[in-house]
Amino acid sequence: MTAPERAPLGAALAMLLTLVSLTGPASPVLMAVIIGALALLAGIGWPNLLELPSALGTRIVIATVGIVGAAVAVSASERFAPVSGIVMICAAGVFAAFVQQMLRTDRRELTSSLTGTVAGVFLSGTAACWVIAQVEAVQLGREGLVASITAGLAATLLLNLAPLPPTLRFVISLVAGTGITALLATSLAGTALPFAIGAGLLTAIGAGCTQLLVGSSLVSKEPLPSLAVGAVPVATIGVVAQLAVTLIP
Repeated sequence: MTAPERAPLGAALAMLLTLVSLTGPASPVLMAVIIGALALLAGIGWPNLLELPSALGTRIVIATVGIVGAAVAVSASERFAPVSGIVMICAAGVFAAFVQQMLRTDRRELTSSLTGTVAGVFLSGTAACWVIAQVEAVQLGREGLVASITAGLAATLLLNLAPLPPTLRFVISLVAGTGITALLATSLAGTALPFAIGAGLLTAIGAGCTQLLVGSSLVSKEPLPSLAVGAVPVATIGVVAQLAVTLIP
């Protein structure tokens, strides 16, 4: 069963981020709340997606890293950069993953369980980049750039649900996601067209490929829907949003 058959949640989450990014001074706090909820969804669904043992411990570690990361990103002081805070939280999450595995009474699939939990830690920690991007966008008056990326992300994930042949579906979602991001970035944020297209391509390719990967049988043979399939593509694009806000002139 492929991602388009399993994960309409991603498009809905991306649309919600689009609305939140345009709420003005309150948007960083609201973004942190949404990303915390996204980390919780990813944590709940991650063990089922990767078919990991010791699901409860894995869920607690992954969700905690994501929620704490979002809180740190929105409340970082001048004493340390928010990115540094996220790195430290991810490091603590890796340590917590090792402790969780050491405390398990059932030793089955220990290596795969540890590897899967650590991967989930970095995923939920990286999602906090959305909050960092929104904080910087409000400070720089570039909220429109974040909104354009989230809108392109929503279009990519939504069109990747279309009942079309896989290749055609991917191409259409790629073109639409790139086009919408570029159009909104130039009109809302005044971004130069080449930079807008570049941000759109990174968003559409990253989201489309991630959605197809986590929803494919290469990751899990379980045919039931997983919350992680919808949350993972949204979480990964936070890095693109942060780089766009920081680096695009």
